[in-house]
Amino acid sequence: MYRKRKRRIDKDKRIKVFSPYKPRKEKGFKKGIIYAFLLCLTIGIGAGAGVILALLQELPSLSSLEEYTGKSWAIPTKIYSIDNQIIAKFGTEEREIIGLEDCPKDLINAIISIEDANFYKHKGISLKGILRAFWVNLKALRIKEGGSTITQQLSKILFLTRERTFSRKIQEMILALKIELGYTKDEILERYLNKIYFGHGIYGIEAASNFYFNKSTKELNLAECALLAGIPRAPNRYSPILHPESAIARQSDVLNRMYALGYINSLQKEEAKKAMQKAIKKIKGHKISINKAPYFVEYIRQRLEEKYGENAIYKGGLKVYTTLDLKMQHHAQQALKEGLERLNRGRKKKVEGAFIAISPKTGYIKAMVGGSGFRKENQLNRTVQAKRQPGSAFKPFLYAAAIEEGFTAASTIMDSPVVYKCQGGTWAPHNYSGGFYGRVRLRKALEKSINVASVKLMNKVTPKKVVDYARNMGIKSVLRPNLSLALGTSEVTPLELVVAYSTFANLGIRVEPIAIRYIEDREGNSLMKNVPKRCRVLSEETAYIITSLLQGVVKRGTAAKTVGARIPYPIAGKTGTSDNFVDAWFIGYTPDLCAGVWIGHDEGRISLGKGQVGGVVAAPIFTDFFLRSNIPFHNFRVPQNICYARVCEETGLLATPFCPKTINEVFIKGIEPVSYCIKHYKHSNTNYNTHTIDWDSISKPEEEEEDSFDKVDLEE
Repeated sequence: MYRKRKRRIDKDKRIKVFSPYKPRKEKGFKKGIIYAFLLCLTIGIGAGAGVILALLQELPSLSSLEEYTGKSWAIPTKIYSIDNQIIAKFGTEEREIIGLEDCPKDLINAIISIEDANFYKHKGISLKGILRAFWVNLKALRIKEGGSTITQQLSKILFLTRERTFSRKIQEMILALKIELGYTKDEILERYLNKIYFGHGIYGIEAASNFYFNKSTKELNLAECALLAGIPRAPNRYSPILHPESAIARQSDVLNRMYALGYINSLQKEEAKKAMQKAIKKIKGHKISINKAPYFVEYIRQRLEEKYGENAIYKGGLKVYTTLDLKMQHHAQQALKEGLERLNRGRKKKVEGAFIAISPKTGYIKAMVGGSGFRKENQLNRTVQAKRQPGSAFKPFLYAAAIEEGFTAASTIMDSPVVYKCQGGTWAPHNYSGGFYGRVRLRKALEKSINVASVKLMNKVTPKKVVDYARNMGIKSVLRPNLSLALGTSEVTPLELVVAYSTFANLGIRVEPIAIRYIEDREGNSLMKNVPKRCRVLSEETAYIITSLLQGVVKRGTAAKTVGARIPYPIAGKTGTSDNFVDAWFIGYTPDLCAGVWIGHDEGRISLGKGQVGGVVAAPIFTDFFLRSNIPFHNFRVPQNICYARVCEETGLLATPFCPKTINEVFIKGIEPVSYCIKHYKHSNTNYNTHTIDWDSISKPEEEEEDSFDKVDLEE
């Protein structure tokens, strides 16, 4: 009994001993849990806030959305012809900016239907879409679905990388909310349509419309709108060019969605599906990166890069208005192509060529063809990058210097053998014909391109003066001041020759060549404007006399058969052939256009073959171009201080009735001949008394110049 009671007492004691402490222990534990939770919550909020602040700092600027500028809006630079047609584009992305008002309602409805049905209702993000995407991504343990609104997709595009992480997703959502606060729904949709990728390097709806359907966005029909609306989700998979079946299926999904949302009726839906099934096979992608004048365009690109840098010309959306005439360019390309094909028949070594044409009055480059074809292995622009010996095409500068120094077209010079001392030996110039003409007038010497007479004229005028005149007229390459310069032994470019010849066409005024008229930025603001730079370097009279001499080259001289006999209006020009038939040239002009042709081998001093002279090889290409281009007909203007006189064709003195051949020669007033020719008086059987001639005014001609060796050092 006692034991039992004691046990009860002990039991009660145990209860009394332990029970007071148990409640106090549970209370402290609960508090600890609460404190710990609050601490974690505080830390979590702080950490979350820190993360959000960090993410906010990494958000891209919205300024590019405002002005369509910056890296996120890479817009190609456009190159325009003289009549404002697009001839080429430079860009890393093919994109055209258009306004939402230029987008058909069907296109807007198609985009909204397939991408974001609640676009005009939400504030930038869709909770329903986010929850759906969250569940899909949770099951996949990776970012698999975005659940993005159109605004979120636009925000995603503004980031420079395509990172797929939860932190990036948060940033996109925050940026989407920010975009919605700063822009209207229409502004957001417009920027989205101009920004999204459509495959094949095409960005924006306008470029996509041009590429896939060869039409502007405003011309799209319902079937085409639905097809394009389906591409951005997966441009490669839904490309109608690469995967037409998938593109058709995707278009069907878009149309079904439009029907479900009430944008179209059942009949419209089915007709649009049938229309695309028929049209899908015809979609091949249109080449929109046009380049109608590749050598000229590359010439422009190099100058733009020097001035503005690569980023500006490939992403800046510059508008470059050039001087190129597309019709002339086409005719130049065809004429050179056909001419080279003729020359290359049966040849093992390929003959190349170049053609360039400019306006003498403005300096505008109207056509430029730098070779047989612009390819990866053939991008050398021979009009400006290849320096070659011009041969006799250089002679007009010598004769211009002579006229300026007091010679006349009727002045005579002895074409006879001559030997010059030079470094390492002697030099005896020779004529192409192998013979000599005796005493010749300057006109005949230039028309027949007589070498020895020209070298002797150089000796009288001096090489230094000729170099000065040539340089003033537009030759910028190094000219070696020696007697052989008369034969065109110093290398020049075709552009230099054409510019210098234009000085004759422009009556002594040199005009610097211009390829770019003006440049605008993407907003149309003027960045640069070129105006013709003119400088008088010859008198009007000298320029006109040289033109008259070069008209003789075309009528009676080395270009008579290939140019004069084919072109029915006034034209002046000169052939040129370098030693051993290496280079063949023809430079010719009217008052409105000056053009030049060079033919030769790229490898250097490889002969074109015996007889392959400028008049035979280059001149026909020039003529083909001029006849195809329908150059306007105008006579060369005659300066007021020009006069004409009838002279003996042989002596160049005033003609008498006894002279067997006479010509009407052009002179600068005041330096025309005053002496009559009496050479033919001695040999005439005419009854002199029947002629009323003022014999006192007739003086004897100059004494015949004896053949001699001019002792002049020649620098090689």
